[in-house]
Amino acid sequence: MADDLSKKLATGMKAMDDGDFKKAYSTFKKLCVENPNNADCWYYKAECGNMASGMFGTKVSNDEIIEAYSKAIEINPSCDYYESYGLFCISINKYDEAEKAFTEAAEADPSRLPNLYSEFAVEYFNSVMSTYGDIMDDPKAKAPYAKKAIEYMLKAFDITPEEAKTLI
Repeated sequence: MADDLSKKLATGMKAMDDGDFKKAYSTFKKLCVENPNNADCWYYKAECGNMASGMFGTKVSNDEIIEAYSKAIEINPSCDYYESYGLFCISINKYDEAEKAFTEAAEADPSRLPNLYSEFAVEYFNSVMSTYGDIMDDPKAKAPYAKKAIEYMLKAFDITPEEAKTLI
């Protein structure tokens, strides 16, 4: 049975690789119904929905994608699932949820903490800058976002703001 599931997951992943997101999403959606306790089914449904959203006639709502990531994480709270969910949240400007997801990812795999926190800092700040554009030319408007990004970079380096000041 597991071998059959592996083959079906591989079929869905191949469709994604080939750019047939409609077919891939349909495959993963069906696999979630057939295997509701399999985290990979939910994760690949979320990933495919994320990639397919609005493309090639495939309409997948953000809520559906969030639900699929959440179900995958509920079944298997892995670092990779949290990280992917966090990146998705950044892409839809749900920054608080993204921050929470990256923190959970770091707790799930502390060895990846520096990478995860620096990734959050950079992706978060880039998203804010592109989302708010010209507003970010004002230092006062930019400050809270830059501060949060810097806080996570300091966490990534495991240094305090005071230590950082001595290094600059």
